[in-house]
Amino acid sequence: MHLPHPLNMDPPDLGQGISRRQALGTLGALLLPWDLARASSPSTAEPPPASPAPSPVAAQTAAMPLPPDLVNLHPLIEEAARINAPRLSYLEPRWSDLGEWQRAARPVFLDRLGYQPSVPPVAAELLRKERRKGFTLEVLTLSATPAYRIPAWVLVPEGPAKRRPAVVALHCHGGSFVWGHEKILSSPDDSPSLLAYRKELYGGRAWAEEVARRGYVVIVIDGFYFGSRRLQAEKLDPDLVYYLETREYYRICRTAKPGSPEWIAAANAFSYYYEHLTAKSIDATGATWPGILLWDDMRTVDYLLTRPEVDPERIGCAGLSGGGFRSALLAAADPRVKVASVTGWMTVMDQLLRNHLHYHSWMTFIPGLYRSLDMPDFVGLHAPNALLVQQCTQDGLYPMSAMEAAVEKLRRIYAKAGVPERFLGSFHAVPHSFTPAMQGEAFTWFDRWL
Repeated sequence: MHLPHPLNMDPPDLGQGISRRQALGTLGALLLPWDLARASSPSTAEPPPASPAPSPVAAQTAAMPLPPDLVNLHPLIEEAARINAPRLSYLEPRWSDLGEWQRAARPVFLDRLGYQPSVPPVAAELLRKERRKGFTLEVLTLSATPAYRIPAWVLVPEGPAKRRPAVVALHCHGGSFVWGHEKILSSPDDSPSLLAYRKELYGGRAWAEEVARRGYVVIVIDGFYFGSRRLQAEKLDPDLVYYLETREYYRICRTAKPGSPEWIAAANAFSYYYEHLTAKSIDATGATWPGILLWDDMRTVDYLLTRPEVDPERIGCAGLSGGGFRSALLAAADPRVKVASVTGWMTVMDQLLRNHLHYHSWMTFIPGLYRSLDMPDFVGLHAPNALLVQQCTQDGLYPMSAMEAAVEKLRRIYAKAGVPERFLGSFHAVPHSFTPAMQGEAFTWFDRWL
């Protein structure tokens, strides 16, 4: 059955002496295994510019606040935030009916995302199948728009034929662009660097498989700009490598063995530098990067509803960091998603302006949205469906006060909607990660509400 689509209604350290803290400030997306990347660093490449700011965690606890990142320009930024303070929150007194608010707010949210191509019929091309412990893995491609298809991996649990709940498993950003689905789905030839990366961010678990073994149908795709959909630096004409900082990375991408530690580090660094050109190119069309990510993730829901194994009333989504952001977008935009888990990506935006925006990726900004909806406001569109938000208290990407304020705002939204039990905000004393214990909490949340 095909339902109408709701939209239509720090690069690795390649230099020497750069600290893990500096790398985090440079990447501006997520915490990642810099020590591992440094071990395979080509000594001839210049490192990306490092942030001079002290440790983000130390900055949060310092007696005196840091000077603003934009020094003399910051007062204008603060004034703009005051002028554009969100006006469409469900917590505004004028809204008493949840459905009425959603009918007003969701179209604004989708319009700001700026990406609503025509919806082609759901079409999947099966490339291969393989048996794994506890599930069958199907590798396929999905129709997305007339311009491209989406590579997808579907995990179907062993057991009797019946309709099952399904989970859209969303991989992170993590500063690694050469891997997409591989971050959360294993293969027999996983490299030592990938295994170490997965250990740091996910406790060594390919968590999409863990969900499938619990009886859920799971779908994973390569998000735009990751894995098989990365920017292929090696294909650029040498005359089109505009940025001096990227020329050594480009040389390595063209000469090193693909998949080698040296090649991985260079390809990730090149993609990091080209994030801003990619974002400018998308914005110039009137679309947004988050809009593209969301569109593709919604197509996975379209596809799940065609599967005889999937119960259309029991679909969830989950992800860490960039994947948490994607989970938040999908939960807000698509009422077909009944349960969502957002890990390591929930904040109020105004508290990032002073010293935290430089930590974050270009692919997470939605121009013009803030004057209508802050992040907890648009995620509140998911109500009355169940929402879990997991925060990492040692995560320097956000001030602790911003994480707490976002959870409190969502608590109030769900209370006003009359379903306080369907929201849980939990805090974990860990760095930016989705640990096995946090995974267990998320899976239990799915078991309870799906």
